[in-house]
Amino acid sequence: MAEPRFKAALFDVDGTLYPQSFFIKTSLRFFLQHPRLSVAFRRLRKDIRQIGGVEDLHLAQASLCAGYLRIPADQAQELLETYIYGTYMDMLSKAEPYPGAEPLLASLKDAGLKLGVITDYTVGKKLSALGFDRYWDMTVSADEMGHLKPEADAFLLAAEELKISPEQIIYVGNEYKYDIIGAKKAGMKAAHLAQKPVPDSVADITFSDFNDLRSYILGN
Repeated sequence: MAEPRFKAALFDVDGTLYPQSFFIKTSLRFFLQHPRLSVAFRRLRKDIRQIGGVEDLHLAQASLCAGYLRIPADQAQELLETYIYGTYMDMLSKAEPYPGAEPLLASLKDAGLKLGVITDYTVGKKLSALGFDRYWDMTVSADEMGHLKPEADAFLLAAEELKISPEQIIYVGNEYKYDIIGAKKAGMKAAHLAQKPVPDSVADITFSDFNDLRSYILGN
């Protein structure tokens, strides 16, 4: 059997370990329930990505949200914690994984790869709900770090925690401008979950079948 191409594989969660269609439908449901907060949260995330990194992401989000909604910062903080980090994350935790996700994780683990997660949201209950808790050697929440993708910081922290150089790690994600660009910024290889490559893609592989990704990583 050929040697695996990499020593570790890291994964995005939303839209990568479970279908993007569920994420979109759930986000739409949440928007219909909380339209002003949904718009404010999307806007503040965009603004924070443009800023780069912040020392305390939740504090920065509360400050921005307060300005958008014209409410006190403590009230904005309570809204975000209750509805974004509470209700919305609980809704997303009801996702069913892609059928091919667990066989892929099991194959990679059996082959000796370290496995991890880098997500822009809190990890929370989602990995447990997906039934994937046992596979991970580490998890990083860019949300808790204050550096959202595509900033390289979360990727580099994951490599440091695993004690594996970035060029020996492949990152798997579905969002090209966040997952793929972020991984490449950090010096990692990148696997893009998509039906076809984006124009001039820098991804090392674009796949829609987890078996194809497995073969690529394991070199067979």
